[in-house]
Amino acid sequence: MSFSSTVTRSWNENRLMSALLELTYACNLDCVFCYNDLALRGTKLSFEQYRALLDGLASMNVLHVSLSGGEPLAHPRFFDIGAHARALGFVVRIKSSGHAIHPAIAQRIRREIDPFVVEVSMHGATAEVHDRQTRVPGSFERLVRHIEGMKEAGLRVQVNGVLTRWNEHEVEKLLDLGEALDVRMQIDPDVKPKDDGDRSPLALEATPAGQIRYAAALRARSSTTADGGTRLDGAVMQAAAKHGGTAKHCGAGSNTVAVDPYGNVLPCVQWRVPVGNLHERTITEIWSESRPLERVRETVSEVHERLQSLGDAGAAARFCPGAAHTHDGDPLAIYPAAERRIQNSARARVRLAVVS
Repeated sequence: MSFSSTVTRSWNENRLMSALLELTYACNLDCVFCYNDLALRGTKLSFEQYRALLDGLASMNVLHVSLSGGEPLAHPRFFDIGAHARALGFVVRIKSSGHAIHPAIAQRIRREIDPFVVEVSMHGATAEVHDRQTRVPGSFERLVRHIEGMKEAGLRVQVNGVLTRWNEHEVEKLLDLGEALDVRMQIDPDVKPKDDGDRSPLALEATPAGQIRYAAALRARSSTTADGGTRLDGAVMQAAAKHGGTAKHCGAGSNTVAVDPYGNVLPCVQWRVPVGNLHERTITEIWSESRPLERVRETVSEVHERLQSLGDAGAAARFCPGAAHTHDGDPLAIYPAAERRIQNSARARVRLAVVS
């Protein structure tokens, strides 16, 4: 069975394939557009509860586990959690700022966890721009050194960034830096509101000219090291559609979940609506019995139907119901970034019609 047909089956049959664990919201950076709700409070999961969670995910034949944050390495049992995930046979991803992964830590990660990839955050091609956004002087130079150290330790590294009005003028240099470091680079073109609905980060959204510049920079590079944060997902969705079709366009609550530090189970990392809590129920119970989770699945199917009715514009929207919910409290509402992509797609079709 191909991977795309497996994805289709997981969507249609609600088979959990991946889980993202936000181990802590503590972080050694202070990124101006960070979406974590730092005011959120609750009883944190214990190491024993993380073991039970991972055991439960393994019993469900889950494939991927991502260790995220905040900064996951700030969790006091990070290595124990990661080692247990490795022992259970998960494909492990680590999502880190990279700030704490000096050479000795990189070697330990390789030895004890052996992740599929370590994803680190870079938000500019220069110290001036990157450090302005992380609000930690020296973070750019340290990150570059640590990326080189991770590669020397035998770790596969991916660099993630967010396109903003502060870095849009050097996006070509940022992509060039990714190629120079020989790492895959993924830049998210959308700044998002905070998880608590605070929209202040949107003031950093790239300008229309910056978005155009970014798109042109991607088109100019057919390199496998640079993409716009959606190419893989889009390819999987398109391929999945060819294998019998699917009634959904994303896997939120159908083949993926996220878990925050306080045990809240979420449909995905962007859709911040708890569908259960691990202090009260097991992951298997939540997955099979949660009525709120079932409503999420119904909503995703409705989103899919609406997008299909829009034709090419619906596909161009790259619509995320989680992002819509964070923007407006409504997972069915068209939010600004999706609307912009629909409009750009319409203008592109007009230009193509004129040319032809």
